[in-house]
Amino acid sequence: MPRTARFGVATIALATLSLASETAQAQTVADPLATGIFARAGFVLSSFDPSGMSFVPQRAPRLRNSGVPVEALTGKQLGFGEMALAGFTAGIGFDARWFYVRVGADIYEFPQVRGEYENDLRARFTTLAWVSAGPRLRLGSVVLNAGVRVGALLMNVTEVGSTREGREYSAVGGVYAFDLGAQWRPLRWFELDVTVGHDFFTQIGATTFSVAASFGWSRGPTLTRR
Repeated sequence: MPRTARFGVATIALATLSLASETAQAQTVADPLATGIFARAGFVLSSFDPSGMSFVPQRAPRLRNSGVPVEALTGKQLGFGEMALAGFTAGIGFDARWFYVRVGADIYEFPQVRGEYENDLRARFTTLAWVSAGPRLRLGSVVLNAGVRVGALLMNVTEVGSTREGREYSAVGGVYAFDLGAQWRPLRWFELDVTVGHDFFTQIGATTFSVAASFGWSRGPTLTRR
């Protein structure tokens, strides 16, 4: 999916969330800026390019003391290019009146990859662990978030389809992104959010789009809708 299309989808989703919240029929709503702490879970769609990451072979136990040199391979050598993966996101969020902090991880379903490398590869895990923080701005019953995300993309891949025991490779790459999102809190203990982020600073170039629900606690009282 082209990056411009992904940003277009995210913008439409944010606008839809805002319009839906304004037309809600409830007579009372929770204060959207009230301090709260929530457990967050949902779905995420990401695009990133691991071709420049360095994948280090993991030695089999019999080779640990053999003195065999270990050669790292780039993601490009392994046949990786830009990927679009769907997955599950989970974390914990803290909302203060004027700022937010979230800590979480995105876990992706990784397809079997057939590239320039001699064997097919499948990831044992592909995870983006991250921390996001920034200011909050109320717009009607919706709160807009704009912050910075710092994280690490962890990939562990194994050869498949080989007659011998497949070799295993691991890599870690940094992610530094801007996040933009919207939250709607119809109840003190429940909120919905849409978030889009893009990494402008590293070769990985991760773009993430997530839709999530959060359950937890926030300080009262509720507000009356007129």
